[in-house]
Amino acid sequence: MPNQAAHRAESLSSSIEATDAERLRVNDLLVGLDDEAFEQLCARVEFLPFSKGNELVEQGTDQDCTYLMVKGRVRIMQGDESDSEIVFREVGEGGWFGEIAALDRGERTASVLALSDGVVAVMPRVIFINLILEHRQIAVKILESLASVIRSSNKRFSEVSSFSGVQRVYLMLLEMADPTPDGEWMVDPMPSHEQIANQAMTSKDVVAKALSQILQMELAKRRSGKFYILNREKLKHLATEI
Repeated sequence: MPNQAAHRAESLSSSIEATDAERLRVNDLLVGLDDEAFEQLCARVEFLPFSKGNELVEQGTDQDCTYLMVKGRVRIMQGDESDSEIVFREVGEGGWFGEIAALDRGERTASVLALSDGVVAVMPRVIFINLILEHRQIAVKILESLASVIRSSNKRFSEVSSFSGVQRVYLMLLEMADPTPDGEWMVDPMPSHEQIANQAMTSKDVVAKALSQILQMELAKRRSGKFYILNREKLKHLATEI
């Protein structure tokens, strides 16, 4: 979710009086929409509550709605024949998902799992298309979102084809780490093995092996729940050596 939308959604979260419509008003996709157009949209969408663990969208189905996050958080992921999962991203308040199937009327390419209780505004395809045609700023945001998805997918598939699972774990750690005043690089918070495996598109066993290897080589250390990279250049070499 964009930072601007996150700030607005966080402000509303502090008010127990905020209605679903008020929360939807600060959705990043709808910023700039005038009050009349927003009220018309609210009359045409369905506010759908969900519970943690619910599957909001099933991969392979023919649904063509777009979903605007009102409250809560969801995970967008894809399964394969080996029952492994690839996590594409997580979407929270102020975000949206489902626009690809709404645009091309194709099958859903991913499933959407609720990570918490929440509410989504379900927008039928015809409403979504009209919104794009009538409001250029919304069309631009959709194009920017799709471009980001394409870039991210290209990067991940390139890494899968070029690097081993262990190397992808190292690349992920390097990307997440921030420099410290002591010249070390710190990952805080350190994700779970499952989270790293999902993001690096590998297994938890491979994650455990990768972390154990660099800890034994003293290229990294754990301290107070944080993970420190002690030799970034050496780790980068291990991550990219073909």
